[in-house]
Amino acid sequence: MPRVIVFSTMTIDGRIASKTRFSQLSCPHDLRRLHELRAQCDAVMVGANTVIIDDPSLRLKYVEGKNPDRIVVDGFLRTPLNARVYTLKTAKTMVLTTKAASSEKIEKLKSMGVEVLCLADKPPIDMKQAVKVLGEMGYRTIMVEGGGELLWHLFKDRVVNELRVTISPYIFGGRDSVSLVMGEGFSTTAESPVFKLKSISRCQCGNEVHLIYDVEYRS
Repeated sequence: MPRVIVFSTMTIDGRIASKTRFSQLSCPHDLRRLHELRAQCDAVMVGANTVIIDDPSLRLKYVEGKNPDRIVVDGFLRTPLNARVYTLKTAKTMVLTTKAASSEKIEKLKSMGVEVLCLADKPPIDMKQAVKVLGEMGYRTIMVEGGGELLWHLFKDRVVNELRVTISPYIFGGRDSVSLVMGEGFSTTAESPVFKLKSISRCQCGNEVHLIYDVEYRS
């Protein structure tokens, strides 16, 4: 199984995006941290909502190195064909989807050079199976950049090995903002993964804190 590392920047109240989906929280030093980790990983993974709302390129911008492959988890293929992960040929792009997706859109993506893997009859995709398939394809380290729904399924399916989170000096509040982890949620702490704090550092900007946790799961 590949090593799966989640990197996220959130507000003091645990939000990664506001009610309007504004999500630019990182200082320049935190952006560099993000891109340094991208450069160390074989691939970077995002969910459909991240592509639809933020339209990221997922390429390296602040450090030198090889652009990681891009993996989009999109069970219904809701992401637009003109998204930058599909149109910018800076790295290989792969979509993990299901048979519920449009066959016409699947063929269009393939014609654009995007690799499409159908991993289930319908969403949600079993992320343990997905990560296993990615490991069989040769991926050893996968960085995940969100969003909250994707992180829920990764933690629920017990595949995250490490969490790196930066606490940014803001709050969003609101019922409609996006938390670090969304989804149906756990009922008690007994269901949660166990997070073991490995390091804590104050950002060079002086106003952010970066935490690194090892993630373990109860048998």
